[in-house]
Amino acid sequence: MTWECAECNAQDRKAKVLGVCHHCGKPLCRDDQVLIPDGAFAPSAGEASQVAVHCRACQRQHHRRTVRLGKDRQ
Repeated sequence: MTWECAECNAQDRKAKVLGVCHHCGKPLCRDDQVLIPDGAFAPSAGEASQVAVHCRACQRQHHRRTVRLGKDRQ
C-alpha cells in the first residue's frame, strides 16, 4: 500500500510521508507538517519538550498562539 499526503496528495514514493497529525491523524509529507513544541511529549518532567506533528487546519484550530518550528524535522 502506498501512503499519500492528505494535504498535497503526493505519494510516498515522491514525497516521504513522515508523520501523521497529532489531532486528526492525516498522513503528512515533510513539506506539509507543522511542528509545534509540546511538553506532553517530554521524556520526563522537567526535560525539554518534543514536537508534535500537525496539519495546518489543526494548527489553526488548536494552536493559534503557538510558533511553528518550520518544515524541517529536528
